Amino acid sequence: MVMIVKYNLKDKVVIITGASQGLGEQFAHGFAESGAHVVLAARRKELLDKITAELEKQYNVKTLAVETDVGKEKDIINLVKQTVEKFGTVDVLVNNAGMYIVKPLLEQTLEDWDTVMNVNLTSAFLASREVAKIMIPKKSGVIINISSTFGFGGTRFPEISYYTSKGGMIAMTKALAVELGEHNIRVNAIAPGFFPTPMSAGAFDDEKIRTTMIEPRTALPMFAQNEWIRGAACFLASDDARYITGHTLAVDGGWLAF
Repeated sequence: MVMIVKYNLKDKVVIITGASQGLGEQFAHGFAESGAHVVLAARRKELLDKITAELEKQYNVKTLAVETDVGKEKDIINLVKQTVEKFGTVDVLVNNAGMYIVKPLLEQTLEDWDTVMNVNLTSAFLASREVAKIMIPKKSGVIINISSTFGFGGTRFPEISYYTSKGGMIAMTKALAVELGEHNIRVNAIAPGFFPTPMSAGAFDDEKIRTTMIEPRTALPMFAQNEWIRGAACFLASDDARYITGHTLAVDGGWLAF
């Protein structure tokens, strides 16, 4: 099989949170395919080890798996520390870790709210702060925040904390882009629509949700495949996007066009 490298990210060092499955795993393959060395962070170390072995064998790149609970500040500090110890730097951060809790507003507890905010938004703040300590002195770097089309508005799913956290991710992307721009650090976001990841597979399996919510707002004549998210992240990390910052790129099959 001939490997086609779509973007030249050779020897770049990329940290990806929430990398044990779903879109995080796809980002890992996309960056490794483009020649980057990949640091995978998540709580399930056994899954990370499996993916890193695949990446090293398939793409001949270096990897590092770091067991990380992104809800804990010390774990994020350790993640960046281990990355620098092995690779000497950080070039790209992908804040991908995310979760949701489906409950009506009146049933959502403060603990539910805090849990989602910590994983989805606070972790991105902490990881961005830590990598900025590396990127600012060298006057280069890329941060990519994974938001959602749900960050632009609500749906019939009762997930108030998820919507709020993903909307906050878009706002944080703009704020960081402005603050870090003078240091030649670009900060952008990706807003995926419905992808058949383990996190959202239930929506596709539910005929009512699929036919009344997903299909009517999918402009293209097909549903997404998980690997189709790879190019957006690699593009934003590449020199092709050198003058793009503070932007949120929707990869949604036309969801936001309606």
